[in-house]
Amino acid sequence: MKGHKYQFTIEHLEDNKGNAIAASPLSFELRNNEDLFHIVSQMKGKLELSDDEATEFAIGLKLFGQVLINHRNHPTFKALKPHFTEFMKAVKNN
Repeated sequence: MKGHKYQFTIEHLEDNKGNAIAASPLSFELRNNEDLFHIVSQMKGKLELSDDEATEFAIGLKLFGQVLINHRNHPTFKALKPHFTEFMKAVKNN
């Protein structure tokens, strides 16, 4: 697959009680056909989200959407596709 190549690294800093966590980061690489930095910048100021929430939302949505596309023939993802398409239209029109 051609496209933009990204590396994501997630660090678990605290548990749900505020205790520090000493765990190795989770890191992975992926390719996406779109410029995620551009998408994040477009999402900021939309849907009454803070900048951090807009980043979380845009990245999460693009990661999920790419998996949905890659596995569109799997019964679970196939059933979700029409709903995801409608949701994406609503997001883009907002």
